[in-house]
Amino acid sequence: MKLVKVIGSVTSTIKDSSLNGFKILLVQCVDVDLSGKNDYFVAVDTVGVGEGELGLIATGSTAKRTDYTKGKNIDATIVARVDKINLEQ
Repeated sequence: MKLVKVIGSVTSTIKDSSLNGFKILLVQCVDVDLSGKNDYFVAVDTVGVGEGELGLIATGSTAKRTDYTKGKNIDATIVARVDKINLEQ
C-alpha cells in the first residue's frame, strides 16, 4: 500500500461501464512527514475520502481485490482513510 493525499477529482462522462458509480480521485504519494512526492495516481474511492485527506491505496492486481472492485478495470483503489500516524522518536 501507498500513503497518499487526495489533491483533486477526475470527471469522465464517457468511460468503461465497470467504472460507473465510482468517485475517481487524483492522489499524490506522500512521505511520513506528509511532504508530497513526485508520484501520482488516479484511483477509485471505496471509502469516502475527501480532497485534502490522507488515505492508503492498493495498486496493480491488488486494487481489484476489494468487495467493490472485483472484476473491474481498476489499477488503483483507495482502501482506507488515514486518521492518524504515530511515529516512534
